[in-house]
Amino acid sequence: MNQRQTAMAASRAAIVQAAGATFAVHGYEGASFSRVAEAMGRPKSAVGYHLFPSKLALAVAVIERQQERWAETEAALTEPAGVERLTAMLLATSLATRTDPLAAGAVRLLHELLHSESEVPRGFVWATFVRAQLEAAAARAGLSADAVPPGAEHLLLEATFGLVTTGRRDDDQELATRLRTLWTALLSSFGLPDAAARVVH
Repeated sequence: MNQRQTAMAASRAAIVQAAGATFAVHGYEGASFSRVAEAMGRPKSAVGYHLFPSKLALAVAVIERQQERWAETEAALTEPAGVERLTAMLLATSLATRTDPLAAGAVRLLHELLHSESEVPRGFVWATFVRAQLEAAAARAGLSADAVPPGAEHLLLEATFGLVTTGRRDDDQELATRLRTLWTALLSSFGLPDAAARVVH
């Protein structure tokens, strides 16, 4: 990569990071190129329409970058498929979402854009991951995949990220405790035995 390409890549990464923070605070509708530039401490022209021709293109870049990171997080997990892997991934992501503006922006964007007609990147699909882990947990318990209620993955995701993104500012330990309590109750209601023992600690 030559100097110009290196500079362009660094500029793009800085814009995506600032955009993540902006989307986290203002949401998709409230974000603008001006607000992203302000977050960078730069003029609006620094955002670079040649890199991101629209706000949707900028939102997609934030989501894609964070999906890459989620895929890396999952690949690094050592927990077995099922409740342990599911809750380890959710816990790591939940804690990161509170401290990492890019993660927070991607979570908010996905929540907003998945309920719109906009196309969103599919690099890491949370619902698919959660469903696979719930079915693995059912199989380990000797249950069929059909034993997991339809839509269980969406309920678990909405409840988890709803708790994480509410105004309450627990410290990490308090948040983790609240999440484990939530997951134990939900997983038990899905008919998965030993949920409390399998939720990561």
